[in-house]
Amino acid sequence: MSEKRSPLSDRWFLDQIAAVMQQFQRSQPGSQVPGAPRHSGHEDLTARAARLSAQRARLEQEEAALQADVERLNHALVPTPARSSDSGPAPRPARSAPVPHLDIGADDLTLTEAGRIRRAYKVTEAALPRLVLEAAADGFDAPAIARDLAVTPSYVYRILRERVRYSWRLDVRDGGTWAVRSSGQDVVDRALGSDTRLAEKLLAESGADRVLLWEGARTTDAKATLDLARPEGT
Repeated sequence: MSEKRSPLSDRWFLDQIAAVMQQFQRSQPGSQVPGAPRHSGHEDLTARAARLSAQRARLEQEEAALQADVERLNHALVPTPARSSDSGPAPRPARSAPVPHLDIGADDLTLTEAGRIRRAYKVTEAALPRLVLEAAADGFDAPAIARDLAVTPSYVYRILRERVRYSWRLDVRDGGTWAVRSSGQDVVDRALGSDTRLAEKLLAESGADRVLLWEGARTTDAKATLDLARPEGT
């Protein structure tokens, strides 16, 4: 009966164990196998990982800055309607074109950005009734106006029902003629006598001698909704 062979008696197997032990010892900081060169693999890997981490952070910062620049350009650029080659009037601006949404979250706002948005919000809210009335006068329907202004159609209908826009011009006497002092527009509540009350208010505050009112856009003097003049000598 032949002698049973143990794996530990196999020379090749013992050599493999020795090679694995040498590799393990080389990977340990401060260890050196006799006859083998010293390696600093652990230190090299740590330094490389630090360099890669710093490079990744720089790339992320550059990508964020580039994305912010792209968003600012997208919101700043306003498409200019192309004019046709014929001699007809220029096309009306496409107010009902899709409006880009602000790609920003509450967690990303800075103090300066939040202040700027708040101030812009207050200005926009004050201008909404005038913008609604102007767009309606230009022929846009309530759903299109609501979409552009990010409001509900019911809000637009309420403005059209309850508010009125007047254009006005203030004149002063200049010998036997009228000289223009200033002009502008106001949006007031739609009510009986609202034009007269606005005209009287403008005369009292400006010191002008005459005020002309138009409902909507200003046209000729003959088509003024109201022509109110201060009596001479007052």
